[in-house]
Amino acid sequence: MLYVGLATLNQIRKMAEKEGEVEKAKAEAPAGPVISDQEKDWAQAALTDFNRNSYSSCLQHLLKLEASRPQDTKVAHNKAIVEYHKSDLKKTDQFRKNMNLVCSQAHVNIEDLDSLEDVEHCVIYFNQAVLLYHLKQYNTALKIMQKVFSFIEPMEESLAHRVCLLLTELQLCLYQPDKTLSLIAYIENQFVVSTDSVISSEKDIKPLEREHKEKKPVTGDAATDTFRLKLLQYRARCYLMMHALKACKREIKNLITAGGPTLTSVLLKGNLEYQRGNYRKAMKVINSIPQSSLSFKELGESAPVLYYSNMGCIHHYMGKPHLACYYLQKALQENETAMKSLPKAETAEPYSGRPLYTLGSNKGHELMYNLGVSLLHAGRPIQAFDCLTEAVQVYHMNPRLWLRLAECCVMAHKSDNESDFNFHARRRDLVQGVVGTGTHRKIILTPQLSRDTKYSCEGQSFAVPVATVEFASLCLRNALLLLPESQAEEPTLPTPDSTDAPPVASSPCSHYVYAAPSNPLGPHEVVNLRCSVLAMSAYVALCLGDYVVALDHAEMLLVQPALSGVHRMLGHLYAAEALVLLDKISDAIEHLNPEHVKELTLMSPCPEKDVDREKSEIGTEQQKPLRAWFPNTLATAGAVMQYNLAAAFAIRGELDKAGEALKQVWMSKGPGCDIPIHVIMLALYIELQLGHADISRSIVKQHSPQYR
Repeated sequence: MLYVGLATLNQIRKMAEKEGEVEKAKAEAPAGPVISDQEKDWAQAALTDFNRNSYSSCLQHLLKLEASRPQDTKVAHNKAIVEYHKSDLKKTDQFRKNMNLVCSQAHVNIEDLDSLEDVEHCVIYFNQAVLLYHLKQYNTALKIMQKVFSFIEPMEESLAHRVCLLLTELQLCLYQPDKTLSLIAYIENQFVVSTDSVISSEKDIKPLEREHKEKKPVTGDAATDTFRLKLLQYRARCYLMMHALKACKREIKNLITAGGPTLTSVLLKGNLEYQRGNYRKAMKVINSIPQSSLSFKELGESAPVLYYSNMGCIHHYMGKPHLACYYLQKALQENETAMKSLPKAETAEPYSGRPLYTLGSNKGHELMYNLGVSLLHAGRPIQAFDCLTEAVQVYHMNPRLWLRLAECCVMAHKSDNESDFNFHARRRDLVQGVVGTGTHRKIILTPQLSRDTKYSCEGQSFAVPVATVEFASLCLRNALLLLPESQAEEPTLPTPDSTDAPPVASSPCSHYVYAAPSNPLGPHEVVNLRCSVLAMSAYVALCLGDYVVALDHAEMLLVQPALSGVHRMLGHLYAAEALVLLDKISDAIEHLNPEHVKELTLMSPCPEKDVDREKSEIGTEQQKPLRAWFPNTLATAGAVMQYNLAAAFAIRGELDKAGEALKQVWMSKGPGCDIPIHVIMLALYIELQLGHADISRSIVKQHSPQYR
């Protein structure tokens, strides 16, 4: 009987490549009544018409078959598929109903995967998974495909190829690159590579390269060659997700050699150059793609959205956030235009009226995420907060997104700390005013230079999404909860020796952390992210007056195994401030030793085994922080520590020690060392406490000439 499967529409994510093929099973005699010659002719005619896209004629033959074989589930299944294709894949809701009827007739329960016991029913499960894939229900689709994959060996080859590709695509959609590499290695061993493939077992080969040694491909038909090229594309995407850029470069070279330059290979090459930091090369690759290469109504991918989104990301990492915002806003406009070009969904049938491959084509939330990050780097935290609150509704399991939301709140609370080191601008803030005249003239000093402490007097819940430090504390708690407690030393990647059995059921847990819509976070990135979250949690707790919690976060930060110079400095400063406010000044002074600040690196040190790989993979363009951090010199950082030490001595009443420490801070002032305006205020406090009113007046006259 004719056995037609739903079109896989195997779109490479972000590559906009559509495969319009459908799965067709061989004409086989089902268990039941004997097939007559007339029924065989109808089945063959239906298959011929289907391949010609003559769905009306194909449906007529299937109706005859259905009348002759009313209990045959294969006929009912094929009829549902052909009716769906006849509607140009637009009547999705009706197709789902028809597939449910087919499942009932075949005594198959999609929700109960244990009910799948016959390989003949795999195509029904496969089509259900394809439908779920386009509806972006990836987890449910993956569970179905993992069950179907267990029947891969007795399965008909063309269906087996599509099962492998869909399962691979689903794992990549769920950001599981290490599992996907293991799956690809098994698939190649079973379907593509000959039994006498050259497999090396040398133990000194790097894990990322050991998995894919030179193999002898089987010389097969066009379908097998296409299948092999798809696997090459998937492997390149895996390496991009894992930032294994050297291995990715090799795969892209193999892909272009085997299949020539295609849209997919060009976009993969552009992504590779982007991750290597060769942004101008990446821009050149993007500009080489013709705008007519993609049609939204035919492929579900918009060329203008793809172009503007990529240009926005490139300019963001070139240190041009304002230009990145421009491109990303253009991408949002093009995305909205593309979505308006589709018919509006009906209330009763929300998935009907538009082709299946356009149901998940809205890129609004991904673009909102990118735009929010660029706005944050452009110094516009309120607008960034609005964009990221839209994105977090979809990507709420991304710990880095919660950190970005907290950063918006903190930046809205205090934009930066560089202004505190601008003597000319801040010295007017030393004096609040003057009262009296003549001998009765008195100078009123400002009660507080710092504006970091703000307490909310409103009875508003912390959970209300407003750019406040209260909401920032909630975001940071979510980020900490989403981060794993410990990281494995190294991701376990597949080797050719482990490809004798299907890896789906027994694949190791991923060592990468979900961070959609970005690539998953590797172990080193997770370490940096945890340090950033802990440092900001300590700062936010100090702003909210929760000093015990601030001390806990600061101490937890300081015991992290890999700590950058900046995080180490912040950990000691926040711990010292919390201890001072808890009246534990002796403990605070131990944290304020200037010897603690030995470097100002922004990233935690990489493991030695990754240093060589990073050096060889980073591009030629200069790698620098996207947003400047202050203090930016070791001398300035040491002055900040010394100032806080003087403040601790002054609070404890040791004014002589405080004066000596403050003198060292003042003497360090120079072109390479900035000191905060708080130094002048502390000097005034010490001199007044010592009874040196004349010295205090001279300090005011020197630094606040308007009050002479």
